[in-house]
Amino acid sequence: MDLFSYFLGFILVVPTALQEITVNSGKYADYFHMHYELVPGQYSINLDYGFNQGGQFEVLVPKEYFPIPAPECNKNIIIRMPFSVNENRKKVLYDNLLRATEKTTVTLELNPYVNVINEESLKLELQYCNVFFRHKNGDYHDSLQ
Repeated sequence: MDLFSYFLGFILVVPTALQEITVNSGKYADYFHMHYELVPGQYSINLDYGFNQGGQFEVLVPKEYFPIPAPECNKNIIIRMPFSVNENRKKVLYDNLLRATEKTTVTLELNPYVNVINEESLKLELQYCNVFFRHKNGDYHDSLQ
């Protein structure tokens, strides 16, 4: 076995880190939240959509880089920032993501387009191609709790 084959085999057997998902109980349903690291070169900003009123914008992540399976999605997972009155923090985040000079950890909400595949070991699957930046009390909430 040559060195390249050995190295390739080593990469394939090393387990990947599990994505931690926090389940927060809501009034009508459970909400699934996770931290996600946006890595330069592994996402893009939807410039056609831009930065809109209420701080809305979209980040496109090729589905092979996203840790939750999305079998109905062909290309990108779309991370959407919902509308809120306060745009300041969102604009700072948007500008940082546009520069794409360093990794940026964000908090995502997988609801409402998520299916629970296995409750015991918490395996989820996206129904569509979209997830949202977490919102709480009408603003971006950068925390799992």
